Amino acid sequence: MGFLSILPANLAVVETWITRIFLFLGLVAIGPWAALLVYDLILYCCRAGAYEIPVIGGRARGKARPRAPSLTERPSGHRRKFSIASRGIERPVLITGGTDPQDARHRRITEEKTADVS
Repeated sequence: MGFLSILPANLAVVETWITRIFLFLGLVAIGPWAALLVYDLILYCCRAGAYEIPVIGGRARGKARPRAPSLTERPSGHRRKFSIASRGIERPVLITGGTDPQDARHRRITEEKTADVS
């Protein structure tokens, strides 16, 4: 029984099994993520090593160095557009013809009302 046990001495077996169950559940929860991390590290090392092999490696054949995928650039080279706004929602257009902000606000409200009617 552990020094900081909260159960009486006759329940040491129960406490041991509770500890084992929680350790097992922790392993089940963290194990797959840890395995994927180790797999990714090994794969990276293998790919980087294969690139450096003298005669048959990627550097010897003039290939580009292996890169991790980018979140902002597509494979074609174009940039991805990230936006929080939904594409299905129509937003009111603010038309500013003059310098008076009240005039522009009045036009926007008028346009919204006419859009709702049609």
